[in-house]
Amino acid sequence: MTAGAVFLRAAAHAGYYGMMTQLFGAQVRGGESAALVQVSTAPIETQPDCYDLFVALDWDKVEQFAAEIPLDQTTIILADPAAGPVPPGIAKSKGRVVALAMNDPNENKLERALRGKRVNMFAAGAVCALTGIDAADVKVAIDTIFDGKGAELIAANAAGAVIGAQAAPALGLDLQLASPQKAARWLLSGNQAIALGALRGGVRFVGCYPITPATDLVEWLAPHLIKLGGRLVLGEDELASVNMTLGASYGGTPAMTVTSGPGFSLMIETLGLAVAAEIPFVLVDVMRAGPSTGIASKTEQSDINLAVYGGHGDAPRVVLAPVSVADCINTAEYAVYVAESLQTPVIVLSDQALGQATTVIDPSAERPVPLKRRTNGVAPGKPFKRYAIGGEPVTPMPLPGTPHFEWVAEGLTHNEAGLPASGAAAHVAQIEKRAKKIRQFDPGAHWGEVWGDGDVAVLAIGSTIGPAREATKRLEASGAKVRVIALRVLSPLPLAALSRALDGVRRIVVIEQNHGAQLYHYLLGHKAIPPSAESVARPGPSPFRPSEIATYVA
Repeated sequence: MTAGAVFLRAAAHAGYYGMMTQLFGAQVRGGESAALVQVSTAPIETQPDCYDLFVALDWDKVEQFAAEIPLDQTTIILADPAAGPVPPGIAKSKGRVVALAMNDPNENKLERALRGKRVNMFAAGAVCALTGIDAADVKVAIDTIFDGKGAELIAANAAGAVIGAQAAPALGLDLQLASPQKAARWLLSGNQAIALGALRGGVRFVGCYPITPATDLVEWLAPHLIKLGGRLVLGEDELASVNMTLGASYGGTPAMTVTSGPGFSLMIETLGLAVAAEIPFVLVDVMRAGPSTGIASKTEQSDINLAVYGGHGDAPRVVLAPVSVADCINTAEYAVYVAESLQTPVIVLSDQALGQATTVIDPSAERPVPLKRRTNGVAPGKPFKRYAIGGEPVTPMPLPGTPHFEWVAEGLTHNEAGLPASGAAAHVAQIEKRAKKIRQFDPGAHWGEVWGDGDVAVLAIGSTIGPAREATKRLEASGAKVRVIALRVLSPLPLAALSRALDGVRRIVVIEQNHGAQLYHYLLGHKAIPPSAESVARPGPSPFRPSEIATYVA
């Protein structure tokens, strides 16, 4: 992981675009891992069909990930002969094996670590040299990544990278990258982007509980939140964290909780309370392979039904899904504004492939228009009705303790004043009030994105959008006309905007990463797509590749 991070950051500092995704097991610490890195002079949004270079630091447990790292006969495999023969899962690619001595057979691993001879830094230095990345850029990357670890450790890692770079010319490989154009860019993951967007939107309280693959989101968020005067509280479990989030929002502070599928399941009861009491907050679900504990470290898009329908009773809510790592910033910021202005929970559906992809992006000055919670509009001298019926469905929500405007946040069916009521009229009136404000929600241009104008449409969300876009570029290069439609707003479904996006389309293909075709059936249920629309749905954890989509659509 660290070797990949050094390579990516060095390339980014040199002026390249790039992306790094990760493969790792379920261990809390240590264990097998792989860093999948791409570097280019153009923006990157998806994993490739095949990797040009495979570097084996060792062969321990490589078979666990071999099927998830596409290689072929054009791939160069760098490996230390002392590590033993190339395992079958890698050898079957028929890639060209090139020997690179990375380990001293006279020293064991513990001795190497104690003496600062890092094999991963040796490999990173070699790869940077092979691709033409300057040593100065590598030094900047190492200084940045190991900042705060001490001068001795930084020097040891930098020395290892230099030795690796010195070994590269003898390999006789031509992997030089084209010259990049330097510009001010950002290097961040999808999880970090969501955290940044939430802070921009005004979130100042986060209640959370650690869960892969969402934990690094709150790890990045915590120190930045404190700098802005906010607080992050680690609950004893997911129920505590979401309830603290709800309490903070009730107290007037824009709030958020962050989780993944198993934790989201536990939060459903409080989600219903937030709908009934009309208390806003943002819930970020970084989806992973399920059901149950599933595969904590792998991606899937199988929480769509849970996000849209999860809960008992009629509990409408807004569900958003970022369309890229860069879009995670604006979508998260927008989620805060929507939650605050509609006084309702808003779910942000990310996924592991999007959340834990570290990407070089061009910064954008475009941001959603800020929206605030309605706290005024109460007529003095008249009885305050927090849940008044008959006017605007979004009613004033004064801060707790506001003189003469006290109110009860009640999960029981309640009347206009917020007091419990068991009559049919009050129940139906409050359900309709809550449904009306969701029904009236107009996302405008935020509903989604469209690329291309072909009469074949590929419809996708989240991390499947990148490979779909790359696939359509290849198809268009061969003369085919294809458009990609990315939904950012899943609930309430923007039917009018989607209908306009599909105008003139003769064939629709819905791409999603779950076994039950949840998105496809959701769209069918709302008659947003015709019965003739095609479904390409398969579970994780392997991501869609551009060639897979291009082959199907062609």
